[in-house]
Amino acid sequence: MTENATEVPSIGRPSEHDHDQVIEAGKRLEEAGRRVTGYALRKVLGGGDPSRHIRIWKDYERQQETVETEEVQELPVEVEDLLKQVTSDLANQINALVVQLNTMAIKTAERRVAEVMAGARETQEQADAELRDAAATVEDLESKLDGLQLERQELQRKLETADQKYADSQERVNALERDLAVLKEKQENEREQREAAETSVKDLQERNAELRKDLAELRKSNAMQHERMDLLDKRVTELQRERENLIDTRAELKAQLAAMAEREAAITRRAERAEEEKQAAAKEGKEQERRATQLETEVKMLREQLGKTESPKKSSRGNKS
Repeated sequence: MTENATEVPSIGRPSEHDHDQVIEAGKRLEEAGRRVTGYALRKVLGGGDPSRHIRIWKDYERQQETVETEEVQELPVEVEDLLKQVTSDLANQINALVVQLNTMAIKTAERRVAEVMAGARETQEQADAELRDAAATVEDLESKLDGLQLERQELQRKLETADQKYADSQERVNALERDLAVLKEKQENEREQREAAETSVKDLQERNAELRKDLAELRKSNAMQHERMDLLDKRVTELQRERENLIDTRAELKAQLAAMAEREAAITRRAERAEEEKQAAAKEGKEQERRATQLETEVKMLREQLGKTESPKKSSRGNKS
């Protein structure tokens, strides 16, 4: 019964299940009260082309619907002889009419069967095409799912890299705080040196003006340095606050990795700028220290000159006495 079932095997895919296996799977689905579809047959069989499976099952159903022609029972001989004797002419006419009606009925039935088969074939072809599209869609979705899983793994790796970068940023912030403490200590020493220099050169009027001018410049530079230090403190605080916010919103980063990357880059740039400004501040601090040392040297020279000037005066006073 299954030998006449038509089959168009998929190109490039060998048939893994024969007709009997497909039909048996369809019967099991019907017995379980389930609808027989290509994907249901594929699930029961454990694989194969859904369009091929449903096509084999539809052919099987059409063969089962074939109307078996009942055998015509012949009349008994006595009845047939009596019928011939009584109604021979009428029987001939009736037989001719029956034959004609039977022929017409057969032709009509054959025509209707042909129409039904044509419509069924067209429907089957359309269903096969839809099933092939569905199978292709499923394969495409499976491929996309694999791609999404790979992308998820890549995003997880980027998130771990971002955590490492945050740890590095924290270390940089700690280093900046230590450098700021050292810089403040140096500035305090410079302030004490400037005060000592101002006290030691009060009696030198000409040099005092120059020293005051230099000190004013140093104060201005120191004020600028303090402003830069305050700015660095603010930036360090902002970096710490932003890092805490980023840690608190870590769950949201998984859905906003693109924004996270931009913010991370901004933090890195700002940290680098802070590092550059810190280095510039350190360089300016060294320059101020050098200038203070130079001023101290000049003060010492002025003291020596003043001492030399006062020595002849004391000698002349001794001679007069």
